[in-house]
Amino acid sequence: MFKAGIRRSISPLNTIRGFPVGFRASATPIAARWNSSSTGVSEITDKLPTFDSTSATNGYITDLTSDQLGYLDSIGMAQGWGPTSLVERFLELTHVYTGLPWWGTIIAATVAVRAVMFPLYVKSSINAAKMTKVKPELDQIMKDLREAENPQEQVQAAHKRKALMKQHDIHMSHQMFPLLQLPLAYGFFQALRKMANFPVEGFSSQGYAWFEDLTQVDPYCGLQVIAAGIVVLMVRIGGETGAATMNPMLKKVMTYVPIASIFITKEFSAAVVLYFAINSMASFVQALVLRNKYFRKLAKMPPIVAAKPSESAPTTVTEWWKDFQKSMNSGVEKKMKESNTKLGALHKRKNEASGGFIKKH
Repeated sequence: MFKAGIRRSISPLNTIRGFPVGFRASATPIAARWNSSSTGVSEITDKLPTFDSTSATNGYITDLTSDQLGYLDSIGMAQGWGPTSLVERFLELTHVYTGLPWWGTIIAATVAVRAVMFPLYVKSSINAAKMTKVKPELDQIMKDLREAENPQEQVQAAHKRKALMKQHDIHMSHQMFPLLQLPLAYGFFQALRKMANFPVEGFSSQGYAWFEDLTQVDPYCGLQVIAAGIVVLMVRIGGETGAATMNPMLKKVMTYVPIASIFITKEFSAAVVLYFAINSMASFVQALVLRNKYFRKLAKMPPIVAAKPSESAPTTVTEWWKDFQKSMNSGVEKKMKESNTKLGALHKRKNEASGGFIKKH
Protein backbone atom coordinates (compact mmCIF):
# COMPACT_ATOMS: atom_id res chain seq x y z
CA MET A 1 0.00 0.00 0.00
CA PHE A 2 1.34 3.41 -0.89
CA LYS A 3 1.26 5.72 2.11
CA ALA A 4 2.27 9.35 2.32
CA GLY A 5 2.11 12.00 5.01
CA ILE A 6 1.77 15.69 4.14
CA ARG A 7 2.49 18.57 6.46
CA ARG A 8 0.71 21.84 5.70
CA SER A 9 1.81 25.16 7.06
CA ILE A 10 0.25 28.56 6.61
CA SER A 11 2.29 31.65 7.23
CA PRO A 12 1.11 35.21 6.91
CA LEU A 13 2.78 37.27 4.20
CA ASN A 14 1.93 40.59 5.78
CA THR A 15 -0.12 41.98 8.68
CA ILE A 16 -1.98 45.16 9.30
CA ARG A 17 -2.64 45.91 12.99
CA GLY A 18 -2.11 42.27 13.79
CA PHE A 19 -4.49 40.91 11.16
CA PRO A 20 -3.01 38.78 8.30
CA VAL A 21 -3.53 40.16 4.80
CA GLY A 22 -2.00 37.44 2.57
CA PHE A 23 -1.31 33.79 3.20
CA ARG A 24 1.18 31.39 1.67
CA ALA A 25 0.39 27.69 1.64
CA SER A 26 3.01 25.01 1.26
CA ALA A 27 2.68 21.28 1.05
CA THR A 28 5.75 19.23 1.91
CA PRO A 29 5.79 15.44 1.87
CA ILE A 30 7.04 14.00 5.13
CA ALA A 31 7.46 10.37 4.23
CA ALA A 32 6.57 7.84 1.55
CA ARG A 33 6.61 4.05 1.81
CA TRP A 34 5.77 1.22 -0.61
CA ASN A 35 4.09 -1.73 0.98
CA SER A 36 5.83 -4.70 -0.61
CA SER A 37 3.33 -7.07 0.85
CA SER A 38 0.59 -5.77 -1.47
CA THR A 39 -0.77 -8.41 -3.86
CA GLY A 40 -2.54 -5.96 -6.23
CA VAL A 41 -1.54 -5.33 -9.87
CA SER A 42 1.13 -2.66 -10.31
CA GLU A 43 -0.31 0.76 -11.17
CA ILE A 44 2.95 1.92 -12.74
CA THR A 45 3.72 1.07 -16.38
CA ASP A 46 6.73 1.76 -18.61
CA LYS A 47 4.75 1.77 -21.89
CA LEU A 48 3.01 4.68 -23.58
CA PRO A 49 -0.59 4.24 -24.76
CA THR A 50 -0.88 3.35 -28.45
CA PHE A 51 -3.22 4.84 -31.04
CA ASP A 52 -5.01 3.00 -33.82
CA SER A 53 -2.74 3.25 -36.87
CA THR A 54 -5.71 3.41 -39.23
CA SER A 55 -6.88 6.73 -37.83
CA ALA A 56 -3.53 8.51 -38.12
CA THR A 57 -1.87 9.07 -41.47
CA ASN A 58 0.94 11.47 -42.30
CA GLY A 59 0.40 13.31 -39.04
CA TYR A 60 -3.40 13.67 -39.46
CA ILE A 61 -5.84 11.89 -37.15
CA THR A 62 -9.42 11.49 -38.36
CA ASP A 63 -12.41 9.23 -37.64
CA LEU A 64 -13.84 9.83 -41.16
CA THR A 65 -13.46 7.50 -44.10
CA SER A 66 -13.09 8.35 -47.77
CA ASP A 67 -16.77 7.59 -48.47
CA GLN A 68 -17.83 10.44 -46.17
CA LEU A 69 -17.95 14.14 -47.00
CA GLY A 70 -15.29 16.13 -45.20
CA TYR A 71 -12.68 13.35 -45.24
CA LEU A 72 -10.29 15.23 -47.53
CA ASP A 73 -10.66 18.38 -45.45
CA SER A 74 -9.87 16.40 -42.29
CA ILE A 75 -6.53 15.29 -43.76
CA GLY A 76 -5.54 18.75 -44.97
CA MET A 77 -6.85 18.65 -48.56
CA ALA A 78 -9.74 20.37 -50.39
CA GLN A 79 -9.04 23.65 -48.59
CA GLY A 80 -9.14 26.97 -50.43
CA TRP A 81 -10.55 27.98 -53.80
CA GLY A 82 -7.70 27.24 -56.22
CA PRO A 83 -8.04 24.77 -59.14
CA THR A 84 -6.50 21.94 -57.12
CA SER A 85 -8.81 22.38 -54.12
CA LEU A 86 -11.90 22.69 -56.34
CA VAL A 87 -11.02 19.48 -58.18
CA GLU A 88 -10.39 17.67 -54.87
CA ARG A 89 -13.85 18.70 -53.65
CA PHE A 90 -15.42 17.61 -56.92
CA LEU A 91 -13.69 14.22 -56.77
CA GLU A 92 -14.86 13.72 -53.19
CA LEU A 93 -18.47 14.64 -54.06
CA THR A 94 -18.40 12.26 -57.04
CA HIS A 95 -16.91 9.45 -54.95
CA VAL A 96 -19.41 9.83 -52.09
CA TYR A 97 -22.64 10.37 -54.05
CA THR A 98 -22.01 7.80 -56.80
CA GLY A 99 -20.46 5.12 -54.60
CA LEU A 100 -17.95 4.37 -57.33
CA PRO A 101 -14.45 3.11 -56.53
CA TRP A 102 -11.67 5.62 -57.04
CA TRP A 103 -10.85 4.49 -60.58
CA GLY A 104 -14.52 4.93 -61.56
CA THR A 105 -14.63 8.26 -59.72
CA ILE A 106 -11.73 9.62 -61.78
CA ILE A 107 -13.42 8.54 -65.03
CA ALA A 108 -16.83 9.96 -64.06
CA ALA A 109 -15.40 13.30 -62.90
CA THR A 110 -13.30 13.69 -66.07
CA VAL A 111 -16.21 12.94 -68.40
CA ALA A 112 -18.51 15.29 -66.43
CA VAL A 113 -16.08 18.20 -66.80
CA ARG A 114 -15.71 17.58 -70.54
CA ALA A 115 -19.51 17.47 -70.92
CA VAL A 116 -19.89 20.85 -69.18
CA MET A 117 -17.25 22.40 -71.45
CA PHE A 118 -18.69 20.90 -74.66
CA PRO A 119 -20.71 24.03 -75.66
CA LEU A 120 -17.48 26.07 -75.63
CA TYR A 121 -15.87 23.61 -78.02
CA VAL A 122 -18.93 23.88 -80.28
CA LYS A 123 -18.42 27.65 -80.53
CA SER A 124 -14.72 27.16 -81.21
CA SER A 125 -15.47 24.59 -83.91
CA ILE A 126 -17.91 26.98 -85.62
CA ASN A 127 -15.28 29.70 -85.61
CA ALA A 128 -12.59 27.33 -86.93
CA ALA A 129 -14.84 26.29 -89.84
CA LYS A 130 -15.41 29.94 -90.78
CA MET A 131 -11.69 30.67 -90.63
CA THR A 132 -10.90 27.67 -92.84
CA LYS A 133 -13.25 29.02 -95.50
CA VAL A 134 -11.40 32.36 -95.76
CA LYS A 135 -7.92 31.02 -95.00
CA PRO A 136 -6.36 31.87 -98.42
CA GLU A 137 -7.50 35.51 -98.17
CA LEU A 138 -6.44 35.73 -94.53
CA ASP A 139 -3.00 34.28 -95.29
CA GLN A 140 -2.47 36.86 -98.03
CA ILE A 141 -3.46 39.73 -95.72
CA MET A 142 -1.12 38.45 -92.99
CA LYS A 143 1.69 38.21 -95.54
CA ASP A 144 1.06 41.84 -96.61
CA LEU A 145 1.08 42.86 -92.96
CA ARG A 146 4.46 41.22 -92.37
CA GLU A 147 5.99 42.67 -95.52
CA ALA A 148 4.63 46.21 -95.07
CA GLU A 149 7.41 48.76 -95.55
CA ASN A 150 5.82 51.64 -93.69
CA PRO A 151 3.18 52.22 -90.99
CA GLN A 152 0.57 53.26 -93.56
CA GLU A 153 0.75 49.89 -95.29
CA GLN A 154 0.54 48.10 -91.93
CA VAL A 155 -2.59 50.06 -90.99
CA GLN A 156 -4.20 49.27 -94.36
CA ALA A 157 -3.48 45.53 -93.97
CA ALA A 158 -4.84 45.55 -90.42
CA HIS A 159 -8.05 47.22 -91.61
CA LYS A 160 -8.46 44.62 -94.36
CA ARG A 161 -8.04 41.84 -91.79
CA LYS A 162 -10.61 43.41 -89.47
CA ALA A 163 -13.10 43.88 -92.30
CA LEU A 164 -12.68 40.26 -93.42
CA MET A 165 -13.29 38.99 -89.88
CA LYS A 166 -16.39 41.15 -89.49
CA GLN A 167 -17.80 40.13 -92.88
CA HIS A 168 -17.63 36.41 -92.03
CA ASP A 169 -18.51 36.82 -88.32
CA ILE A 170 -15.19 35.44 -87.09
CA HIS A 171 -14.23 36.01 -83.44
CA MET A 172 -10.63 35.31 -82.44
CA SER A 173 -11.68 35.08 -78.79
CA HIS A 174 -13.68 31.93 -79.61
CA GLN A 175 -10.45 30.23 -80.63
CA MET A 176 -9.27 30.65 -77.03
CA PHE A 177 -12.17 28.70 -75.48
CA PRO A 178 -10.32 25.33 -75.47
CA LEU A 179 -7.58 26.98 -73.39
CA LEU A 180 -10.06 27.29 -70.52
CA GLN A 181 -9.46 23.60 -69.92
CA LEU A 182 -5.85 24.23 -68.87
CA PRO A 183 -6.58 25.38 -65.27
CA LEU A 184 -8.86 22.37 -64.79
CA ALA A 185 -6.28 19.99 -66.27
CA TYR A 186 -3.68 21.44 -63.92
CA GLY A 187 -6.11 21.04 -61.00
CA PHE A 188 -6.75 17.36 -61.84
CA PHE A 189 -3.02 16.69 -62.19
CA GLN A 190 -2.10 18.28 -58.85
CA ALA A 191 -5.11 16.88 -56.98
CA LEU A 192 -4.57 13.29 -58.11
CA ARG A 193 -0.82 13.54 -57.55
CA LYS A 194 -1.36 14.73 -53.96
CA MET A 195 -4.08 12.15 -53.27
CA ALA A 196 -1.83 9.34 -54.53
CA ASN A 197 1.20 10.53 -52.56
CA PHE A 198 -0.72 10.94 -49.27
CA PRO A 199 -2.21 8.32 -49.93
CA VAL A 200 -5.97 8.84 -49.66
CA GLU A 201 -7.86 5.89 -48.22
CA GLY A 202 -8.75 3.41 -50.97
CA PHE A 203 -6.25 4.65 -53.53
CA SER A 204 -4.01 1.65 -52.96
CA SER A 205 -6.80 -0.91 -53.49
CA GLN A 206 -9.49 0.68 -55.68
CA GLY A 207 -7.74 0.52 -59.03
CA TYR A 208 -8.75 -1.68 -61.95
CA ALA A 209 -7.29 -4.35 -64.23
CA TRP A 210 -3.50 -4.11 -64.33
CA PHE A 211 -3.34 -0.87 -62.32
CA GLU A 212 -5.01 -2.03 -59.09
CA ASP A 213 -2.88 0.30 -56.96
CA LEU A 214 -3.50 3.90 -58.02
CA THR A 215 -0.63 5.14 -55.85
CA GLN A 216 1.98 3.24 -57.88
CA VAL A 217 3.20 3.64 -61.44
CA ASP A 218 1.61 1.67 -64.26
CA PRO A 219 3.92 -1.39 -64.47
CA TYR A 220 3.28 -1.87 -68.20
CA CYS A 221 2.96 1.82 -69.27
CA GLY A 222 -0.36 0.78 -70.79
CA LEU A 223 -2.18 3.97 -69.79
CA GLN A 224 0.62 6.11 -71.24
CA VAL A 225 0.48 4.26 -74.56
CA ILE A 226 -3.32 4.60 -74.73
CA ALA A 227 -3.17 8.35 -74.04
CA ALA A 228 -0.40 8.96 -76.60
CA GLY A 229 -2.06 6.89 -79.33
CA ILE A 230 -5.40 8.65 -78.95
CA VAL A 231 -3.79 12.11 -79.07
CA VAL A 232 -2.05 11.20 -82.34
CA LEU A 233 -5.37 10.09 -83.86
CA MET A 234 -7.09 13.24 -82.63
CA VAL A 235 -4.47 15.47 -84.25
CA ARG A 236 -4.95 13.62 -87.52
CA ILE A 237 -8.69 14.30 -87.62
CA GLY A 238 -8.48 18.01 -86.80
CA GLY A 239 -7.88 18.45 -83.09
CA GLU A 240 -10.44 18.70 -80.29
CA THR A 241 -12.76 20.93 -82.32
CA GLY A 242 -12.67 18.61 -85.34
CA ALA A 243 -12.16 21.57 -87.67
CA ALA A 244 -8.65 22.81 -86.95
CA THR A 245 -6.26 23.03 -89.90
CA MET A 246 -2.57 22.19 -89.65
CA ASN A 247 0.15 22.19 -92.24
CA PRO A 248 1.81 18.84 -92.93
CA MET A 249 5.01 19.77 -91.09
CA LEU A 250 3.16 20.65 -87.87
CA LYS A 251 1.17 17.42 -88.07
CA LYS A 252 4.41 15.46 -88.19
CA VAL A 253 5.73 17.29 -85.13
CA MET A 254 2.48 16.68 -83.21
CA THR A 255 2.82 12.98 -84.03
CA TYR A 256 6.14 12.65 -82.22
CA VAL A 257 5.34 14.81 -79.19
CA PRO A 258 2.73 12.40 -77.70
CA ILE A 259 5.15 9.49 -78.20
CA ALA A 260 7.80 11.39 -76.25
CA SER A 261 5.26 11.95 -73.46
CA ILE A 262 5.26 8.20 -72.73
CA PHE A 263 8.79 8.49 -71.35
CA ILE A 264 8.01 11.75 -69.52
CA THR A 265 4.99 10.33 -67.66
CA LYS A 266 6.22 6.79 -67.02
CA GLU A 267 7.06 7.63 -63.38
CA PHE A 268 3.68 9.25 -62.65
CA SER A 269 1.20 7.42 -60.42
CA ALA A 270 -1.50 5.38 -62.13
CA ALA A 271 -4.18 7.83 -60.86
CA VAL A 272 -2.62 10.73 -62.77
CA VAL A 273 -2.02 8.77 -65.98
CA LEU A 274 -5.56 7.35 -65.83
CA TYR A 275 -6.83 10.93 -65.98
CA PHE A 276 -4.59 11.63 -69.00
CA ALA A 277 -5.93 8.54 -70.81
CA ILE A 278 -9.62 9.23 -70.06
CA ASN A 279 -9.28 12.91 -70.96
CA SER A 280 -7.70 11.94 -74.29
CA MET A 281 -10.53 9.49 -75.00
CA ALA A 282 -13.13 12.14 -74.21
CA SER A 283 -11.37 14.59 -76.53
CA PHE A 284 -11.27 12.04 -79.35
CA VAL A 285 -14.98 11.21 -79.02
CA GLN A 286 -15.75 14.94 -78.92
CA ALA A 287 -13.75 15.52 -82.11
CA LEU A 288 -15.65 12.71 -83.88
CA VAL A 289 -18.99 14.22 -82.83
CA LEU A 290 -18.00 17.72 -83.98
CA ARG A 291 -16.88 16.34 -87.34
CA ASN A 292 -20.15 14.46 -87.93
CA LYS A 293 -22.14 16.22 -90.66
CA TYR A 294 -25.49 15.18 -89.17
CA PHE A 295 -24.62 16.62 -85.78
CA ARG A 296 -23.35 19.82 -87.36
CA LYS A 297 -26.59 20.16 -89.33
CA LEU A 298 -28.66 19.52 -86.20
CA ALA A 299 -26.63 22.06 -84.20
CA LYS A 300 -26.82 24.57 -87.09
CA MET A 301 -23.05 24.58 -87.47
CA PRO A 302 -21.37 25.46 -90.80
CA PRO A 303 -19.97 22.45 -92.67
CA ILE A 304 -16.28 21.72 -92.49
CA VAL A 305 -14.49 22.79 -95.67
CA ALA A 306 -11.12 21.28 -96.53
CA ALA A 307 -8.47 23.98 -96.40
CA LYS A 308 -6.62 24.69 -99.60
CA PRO A 309 -2.93 23.90 -99.16
CA SER A 310 -0.77 26.99 -99.22
CA GLU A 311 2.00 26.93 -101.81
CA SER A 312 4.34 28.78 -99.49
CA ALA A 313 3.68 26.59 -96.45
CA PRO A 314 6.67 24.35 -95.56
CA THR A 315 6.08 20.61 -95.55
CA THR A 316 9.37 19.42 -94.02
CA VAL A 317 11.61 20.58 -91.21
CA THR A 318 14.29 21.58 -93.72
CA GLU A 319 11.85 23.74 -95.67
CA TRP A 320 10.59 25.29 -92.45
CA TRP A 321 14.15 26.15 -91.38
CA LYS A 322 14.90 27.75 -94.75
CA ASP A 323 11.64 29.70 -94.60
CA PHE A 324 12.47 30.82 -91.06
CA GLN A 325 15.96 32.03 -92.07
CA LYS A 326 14.48 33.86 -95.08
CA SER A 327 11.93 35.56 -92.85
CA MET A 328 14.62 36.57 -90.37
CA ASN A 329 16.85 38.01 -93.11
CA SER A 330 13.92 39.87 -94.60
CA GLY A 331 13.12 41.34 -91.20
CA VAL A 332 16.72 42.46 -90.67
CA GLU A 333 16.84 44.07 -94.12
CA LYS A 334 13.57 45.86 -93.42
CA LYS A 335 14.87 47.23 -90.11
CA MET A 336 18.12 48.39 -91.74
CA LYS A 337 16.18 50.12 -94.50
CA GLU A 338 14.00 51.93 -91.95
CA SER A 339 17.09 52.97 -89.98
CA ASN A 340 18.79 54.33 -93.14
CA THR A 341 15.66 56.29 -94.04
CA LYS A 342 15.48 57.86 -90.58
CA LEU A 343 19.22 58.62 -90.61
CA GLY A 344 18.94 60.28 -94.04
CA ALA A 345 16.04 62.44 -92.83
CA LEU A 346 18.07 63.47 -89.77
CA HIS A 347 21.08 64.50 -91.88
CA LYS A 348 18.79 66.46 -94.18
CA ARG A 349 17.36 68.40 -91.27
CA LYS A 350 20.83 69.18 -89.97
CA ASN A 351 21.95 70.42 -93.39
CA GLU A 352 18.88 72.61 -93.70
CA ALA A 353 19.48 74.05 -90.22
CA SER A 354 23.12 74.86 -91.03
CA GLY A 355 21.98 76.60 -94.26
CA GLY A 356 19.93 79.13 -92.31
CA PHE A 357 16.63 77.29 -92.33
CA ILE A 358 14.80 77.48 -89.02
CA LYS A 359 11.90 75.12 -88.36
CA LYS A 360 8.99 76.75 -86.58
CA HIS A 361 6.92 74.71 -84.15
